[in-house]
Amino acid sequence: MRGKILTQKVTGGTRLSVYVQPRASSDQIVGLHNDALKICITSSPLEERANRQLIQFLAQSLNLSVSRLALVKGRRSRQKTIMIKGLSEAGLSRLLTKYLV
Repeated sequence: MRGKILTQKVTGGTRLSVYVQPRASSDQIVGLHNDALKICITSSPLEERANRQLIQFLAQSLNLSVSRLALVKGRRSRQKTIMIKGLSEAGLSRLLTKYLV
């Protein structure tokens, strides 16, 4: 699957647009949803469990420390924006290539 994920270069890193599907059967990056990276998470959205699991899963998938990722928009929405500190847009694209082929 080929497409363009919405990213934005900002001071100190890159923002990534993510679409989350909670209560999935497994944690996985499944491709694109409009201009966002679609990620399935097994947790429910109650008490922000899905948000915490999203950050942990994305950090693990990109081989980054959890402290480099932060949810900056969309706490109560499926559409979220994640700040990835210290990573360029080109670097993020390289890390995501294996999930979008």
